[in-house]
Amino acid sequence: MTEGHKIHIMSAGENIHNTFPIAVNNISPATEVYVIVEKRVYEDSDYPKIQETRRKIRESIKQLKTIASPFVKNGVHEIVIEEDTLDYIRDVVFNIYKKKSDAQYYFNVSGGTKALSIGLFMMALWIEAIPYHVDMESKAKTIAIPKVHIHDFQTNPNRVRILEILSKQKSGTMPRKELFRELSKQYIPIRDTGKAKRELKDGVFNSMTKDLLRWKLIGEEFREKSKKEKIYFITSDGEFTLKFVNLSEK
Repeated sequence: MTEGHKIHIMSAGENIHNTFPIAVNNISPATEVYVIVEKRVYEDSDYPKIQETRRKIRESIKQLKTIASPFVKNGVHEIVIEEDTLDYIRDVVFNIYKKKSDAQYYFNVSGGTKALSIGLFMMALWIEAIPYHVDMESKAKTIAIPKVHIHDFQTNPNRVRILEILSKQKSGTMPRKELFRELSKQYIPIRDTGKAKRELKDGVFNSMTKDLLRWKLIGEEFREKSKKEKIYFITSDGEFTLKFVNLSEK
């Protein structure tokens, strides 16, 4: 990934000029910004309320460009799409992504139509973008995206065992040695080699914890005053995954 290159893609709404400064201060700075807006926003309507809404959106985009352009290195770009369907949204995001696939992407889904916001959120799954929204109290919050399908997770029951062990720790963390020892007692060999018993190996343990870390179901850090001894803890996503697994097994 290009160091420091961060692209925000926004669904156009009446307040994007207000939500953007909050996002760059609380979510991530931006080196480039794209605003996706429907074509009809620039068309007149016979209905006063709709006409006023479209006017506010156009004005918000204009103000965003004024506010953001001085400090957004690679500019603020507006992209007009025919309709807020997934096909149009997908094509726009893909065209942006293929030019800079090594950048980190952030999707602001606070404004715009529901279809446009949902479309951006769905595309976040494909390119591993970080979706976020700014709520009514002007607080920016990221939206967690599952990193693994529940079926893929359950193909190895030892992953579930690790989450169960960590979830029971009153201290919230567990040293690697203790986690390895506890898992060894419950270890279920995945591949049947004909042996009466197979013990948990370091390589297998490391592979499983690596997957769980990549999926952000557990966290890892070094014990205080030690640069070698690792400790693990279950994350909020891990706790939710464990609840879902337990529910599906009932």
